[in-house]
Amino acid sequence: MENFSIELTNRAEKALKKLNSKDKALLAEVYMKLALLEKGTLEGLDIRPIVRKDGLYAIQEIRIRNPRSYRVFYWRISKSDNKILIVDGQEKKKRRFPSKYFKMLDHCIKEYYQGK
Repeated sequence: MENFSIELTNRAEKALKKLNSKDKALLAEVYMKLALLEKGTLEGLDIRPIVRKDGLYAIQEIRIRNPRSYRVFYWRISKSDNKILIVDGQEKKKRRFPSKYFKMLDHCIKEYYQGK
C-alpha cells in the first residue's frame, strides 16, 4: 500500500467550504474517503476513470452516496512522487456531467500549475 500526498485546487477548497455549510455529514464522509485515498486504501473507495476523447488529463472520480450522490474529481499528478490533486467536488444531480465541465476541470489543473 502506497501513501499519497494530496493537494487541492482553489475550486476544490471552495467546494468543501460549500459542502460544510450545506451537509456536515456528507462532508465527513468526503473527508473519510480522502483519508482512505491518502493512505492508499483504494479497496474502500468507489473509483472510476472519466472516459472522454479529448481530455488533457486522466481525471478520476470517487463516488460517494450518503444518501445523496457526491463526486470528488481528482488527478494523479505524478506516479513517482505519489501526488494527487483534488480538482473539484460536486453533488450529482444529473445522469451525466456535461463534457464542458471536464474541460473546465482540465483548465483548473492547468491554472494550478501556472500558479506554482
